[in-house]
Amino acid sequence: MPLSYAFWSVVTGLGVIIGWPWVYESLALGSVGLDLAAGALFSLTLYVFFKAVSQGEISRVVPFIFGLAPVFDVLIGLATGRNPLGTSEVAAISLLVPGALLISYRKGFWGKHVLLKLFSAFLWSAYFAFWQFAASSGGTMNHFMWSRVGAAGILILLLIIPVFRRAALKHQHIENKKSTAGLFLFKQALGGANLIFLSWLLVAGKISVINSLQGFRYVFLFLGALALTHYHNRLLQEEVDRHTLRQKIAGLALVFLGTIILFR
Repeated sequence: MPLSYAFWSVVTGLGVIIGWPWVYESLALGSVGLDLAAGALFSLTLYVFFKAVSQGEISRVVPFIFGLAPVFDVLIGLATGRNPLGTSEVAAISLLVPGALLISYRKGFWGKHVLLKLFSAFLWSAYFAFWQFAASSGGTMNHFMWSRVGAAGILILLLIIPVFRRAALKHQHIENKKSTAGLFLFKQALGGANLIFLSWLLVAGKISVINSLQGFRYVFLFLGALALTHYHNRLLQEEVDRHTLRQKIAGLALVFLGTIILFR
């Protein structure tokens, strides 16, 4: 249920505004509007991402989407004249992006859902660029709070549409609901901390480089997927064989090599 998961992820994430009084500062109406729009774009981006993840193996779909995102970052940067890259940064990205794609590749992967994955990668890049522009002046956390209001607000307003309301509030019977709820809240806490830190980085640095460096997440994603396949295969079944392992190790090697070049 991608829409329902996106809805509750964004709406419960609104809890972060309890820290707003410590970072609040007044902004021009135009700046507030940009923050709210960035938040609304985030909600759309998250929904499309969850939709793409629901249609494939997470350890392949996520590297594919975020592996391609730096390509769109560079294209958007060229179109807007922002975030110009140096020679070493171009060389590093030339290794990081193929590494991420190699991790995600499998025979038949360029199937009927590839356009959805491409669209998801583009939306992430568009959101990052829009967020960087919206939060380019003033306190980053203050802008972040406004964007959370925009992200949750647009989804709450859409509840007036019956078909959206039914899809967003749809739920399934879960046997061990208590442990599932705890896992969701734990995910929200980790995801919220990650999003805050990433939002600050995107304002401070170059988007394409930051996104390329996220290739390290695939190490943990791959290991986590293997662990779930072994211990909780009812939750996740990851395709594992010698060829797959060699392919993913080669991809991870490119990610590490690209990172070394970037920081040499």
